[in-house]
Parts: sequence; structure tokens; C-alpha cells
Amino acid sequence: LTVRVPDGREEPFRAKAVIDASGTTATPNPLGAAGVPAVGERALGDRAFYGIPDVLGGDRERYTGHRVLVVGSGHSAFNVLLDLVDLAAEVPGTTITWAIRRPGDRLQHLFGGGINDALPARGELGRRVHRLVEAGRLQLVTGFKATRLTETAAGIVVAGDDEVIGPVDAIVAATGFRPDLSLLAELRLDLDPAVESPRALAPLIDPNVHSCGSVPPHGEAELRQPEPGAYIVGMKSYGRAPTFLMLTGYEQVRSIAAAIAGDWDAARDVRLVLPETGVCSSGILEERGVACCAAASTKDSAAACCEPSAAGDGDCCGSAVPRLVQLMAATRGGCCT
Repeated sequence: LTVRVPDGREEPFRAKAVIDASGTTATPNPLGAAGVPAVGERALGDRAFYGIPDVLGGDRERYTGHRVLVVGSGHSAFNVLLDLVDLAAEVPGTTITWAIRRPGDRLQHLFGGGINDALPARGELGRRVHRLVEAGRLQLVTGFKATRLTETAAGIVVAGDDEVIGPVDAIVAATGFRPDLSLLAELRLDLDPAVESPRALAPLIDPNVHSCGSVPPHGEAELRQPEPGAYIVGMKSYGRAPTFLMLTGYEQVRSIAAAIAGDWDAARDVRLVLPETGVCSSGILEERGVACCAAASTKDSAAACCEPSAAGDGDCCGSAVPRLVQLMAATRGGCCT
């Protein structure tokens, strides 16, 4: 390895093993569908923010009194939406449009597990956003896949296949992340071609099959690469799958450290109990711009979502017409509201 030390010098460094735990947050997914930037996206510059901006703090002026489009359907998007709603309550004229790729007839998992989530704070995120949509505090557009972004005198216009959003003043892309593999470019790697995770791990974390909490225990054996002593762990080991929990990463590293130390019994004894339910559920890969219809990386393809389907039925291998969904407000006084 070539390591840049704090004073700016570069030093060569040799290691028996390399554990890449560098994460993925520095390489966000683009707004465009199919994993590539939409036409005109690169030209937007700082008009589009990738990740979670400090809406109520340092980035406040970017969104105050503006028309804001948020794209994405995971925890990042939820946090952004909640902050923007708080800002809109303080500053009239701040409007929020929320666009997701999931079709309008497949919203049952959008808001997560709610009160049944084993992580209460995670469940509450989805419940709060659900209530805001029901109350009309933000506009939800479903089945939307951005293909072209155009700057006009009135603002940014975002076009999809059959729908146009805008003009808006600012865009937040909370569309997930992908691994940057340049650090490992000279090593022999065996990665799943769709998920970009270690090949043996891919069928265990496939978001079309597994939620955050149903990922089986795994460790050194599943993370091992053809290059001796090379491992990818943590969020980066999940590649483009958005279902990573930190508890998983801790156990991955423990197993690998045991193997490096020569304690193979401890390395193989992987114990992992994850909280069930949550926002991270089936169908997420397709929403992150990864084709879930790639060739299966395991012989067991029965659980894959790639059976033939009629176009327009809204599953991962078809298409759906974008539509605006305004959820009805819950009736007051009912026991289930």
C-alpha cells in the first residue's frame, strides 16, 4: 500500500492482510435511473445535493423558501424530509416534493415496520413520514425514474419516462451509495456482478429476498477473496445493497481478526442476531438503480424476482406508469389511527 501520512508525505506499507472498511458514503448513486446520471445531471453542480444535507443548520439557506425535490425512499430520504417539513413550518413558501421509483401499488413496505420494528427509532422514522404524507405536508410522486434534468428560467425541470416534476429550486438525491473499488484495483477480487459485494455474500444479502434483519450470520469464509489476506467488510461489503446494519460489520471484523490470528474455530463460530422488520425490505435494489434481473449468483434462483412478468405490472422486471399518490387522511377517533 502507499499511505499518505498526516504531514502529506507518502510512505510504502506492507501488510499481511488488508481489511477494507472504507464504506460507501463518498460514492453516492446518481439521480438517473439504471445507475447512470440522468441527462443534464452533471451540469447541475451544487443545485443537487447527494446524501443528507444539514437542512436546519449550515445548509439552511439552500432550502429556505424554495421548492425542493427529494429523490429516494430509505432512511436518508426520511431524515431529509422530516427536516424539510420542519423548515417549511418555520418559513412559508418552502415546498417539498418526494419522488420514488417504487410504483404506487407497491407502497406496503415503503414506511417500514412501524411499531413492530425491533429498532424503535427506525420504525418511528417511517411512521412520522407516513403521517406527513397522509396530512398532505409533502407531495409524493411514485413510479418516477429521472431521465433528464433541464435548467430553465423558472427552475430545474426533472423529466421521467412519462412524468415531469418541476420546476424546482433544489434537489436532494438520497438514492443510496455504491462501493469505490479503486483502492483494491490491483488485487484479485471475486465480486457479484450486480450487487458488487463479495460473491459468496451476495445471495445472503439480496434485498429482493432479505430485509436488514433476515441476513444470515456470515464471516471470514463468505468475505474471503482470491487475493490472500484481502477482505472487504462493513457497509462496503454489502456493495449496492442498502440493508447493512453496523452489528453485522462488528461480527464480520471479529471473524476475520480471529482468522488472521490463526484461531479458525473462532473465525467459523459466527453468531449474529439482527433486529427484524424495518424500511430496508424487498425491492430496494431496483430503487437504487441496480437491475435485479441480472444473472443469479447462486444456483438457487427460486427466490429471485426475475420470473417473466407483464410489462406495467410494477414488479422489478416490468415497468409501471408514474402516478401521483395522495394518501387519504386517517379518520379521527378510530382505534387504529
